[in-house]
Amino acid sequence: MKNNRFLLKVGNDLTFWPAIEAFYEKLCDLVDFPDPDKEDLKEALRELYENAVIHAYKDEEGEIEIVFELYDNALTIEVHDWGEPIDPALVKAVPLDKKEKGFNRVYQLTDEFRYINLGLEGKKFVIAKYLPFHLKLNKETHYYSDISDDFEAVDKEQLQKRLIVRTFEPGDEIWIPKLIYRNYGYTYFKDLFYYPEKILQKEQSGQILSIVAEIEGKIVGHFALVKLPNSNIAEIGIAVVDPAYKGMGIMKRMFELLIQKAIELDLDALFGEAVTFHPYSQRANARFGFCTTALLLGEVHHIVRLKDHKYPFSQKRGAVAVEYKLLKKWPRELYIPKIYHSIITKTYDNCQVPYHQASVISRSTHLDLEYNPSFAIATIVIDAGGEEFKKEFKKLFDAAVAKHPDMIYADLNLHTLHNIDEIVDELREYGFFYAGVEFLRRKDQDYLRLQFEAAENIEEENIVCYSDFCKELHRFILEDKASVYKEI
Repeated sequence: MKNNRFLLKVGNDLTFWPAIEAFYEKLCDLVDFPDPDKEDLKEALRELYENAVIHAYKDEEGEIEIVFELYDNALTIEVHDWGEPIDPALVKAVPLDKKEKGFNRVYQLTDEFRYINLGLEGKKFVIAKYLPFHLKLNKETHYYSDISDDFEAVDKEQLQKRLIVRTFEPGDEIWIPKLIYRNYGYTYFKDLFYYPEKILQKEQSGQILSIVAEIEGKIVGHFALVKLPNSNIAEIGIAVVDPAYKGMGIMKRMFELLIQKAIELDLDALFGEAVTFHPYSQRANARFGFCTTALLLGEVHHIVRLKDHKYPFSQKRGAVAVEYKLLKKWPRELYIPKIYHSIITKTYDNCQVPYHQASVISRSTHLDLEYNPSFAIATIVIDAGGEEFKKEFKKLFDAAVAKHPDMIYADLNLHTLHNIDEIVDELREYGFFYAGVEFLRRKDQDYLRLQFEAAENIEEENIVCYSDFCKELHRFILEDKASVYKEI
């Protein structure tokens, strides 16, 4: 028996719970186990123990075995009984309703919840809490662990051999919110990815294609393609690796398969929005041939926090670098505004996308308003700017402001706006300044994006850029904002 494994055998009597609880509390005293996690796991244990007493044995006498096992980043508990069998579908189909008790509650309180049918040996439930740091046992206590995040070289090599990187399969959705939580807590702004049932729905509809990394049945990494409506491009994102398995090259393996799948799907381009409070995402994108095209100053909601990362600012929205990998390139016919001609043409040249002057003239006016309440961002899309433009734009701008967003973007169609100089001048009078270029954003057409700060909590200075062009873009944007505000 491993000396980090503890076994209790008790009768099926609820009056024994205080003794079990006292043992559990003493066990937690051996390690640096956070109180919230400790309480959650204890409550889950009580649910399972009461289930065994009340439902498994009912009026019969019986025995319940409880096994506690300490690892350096986890505590697992097994509850084993020889009572009445259950339908395993009851465990597999637990609804995500934290208010209910029983298996629903256990599922919510733990990082892992499994049911094992042992046949003649009854049944067993396994629950666990995983932590992104070492649990510290007393120095004199030696212990065994196969979950450690502190891999020796040999262990790391063995785990890499067991690593499987593959596309999403039903059942993976229950792991993805756990990975998000272990990296961001409950601050990740794409909150869809906290809901397994919504993830599965998006996967099955084709709106999302996820790549996962698996080690011995446990999902330890996730990376996704999110298909954009009205376009043949996809955003890359929701890239997370279990903190206990970082440093193993998992992200690189997932990235390689992600690009392969994008090519198989015949997509025109991929893009990512890399946060700028660290350079790691930008550096990874650059290694796979992505080029920077825009810098959005207030894209990241101020509540977003990456666990164990020291932020240079607080209570402010952060920036992202928009970066593209063009899987197909063809010559563009563009209207490029004079004031931004140099920076836009440099963007196209850096991404090796050919272009020349457009000649199509439209007299109509066509504008749309898009709003994302989760991000607190509004976008005014301008595809045609005829005689009614000023009136229509003011109407949509007022409607956008009424939604109280933190940022408002204006996306100008570079293929159709023959009077783009006039439109840019008009928007600058409102306070819009340069953000960058978005390739193939809607219906295979490129857009110039301008940005307007509708809130004061926008971080502009503490931005970490990886590429030289990103740094140049940052300087240009701040200078352009200063010139716009000077003119107003």
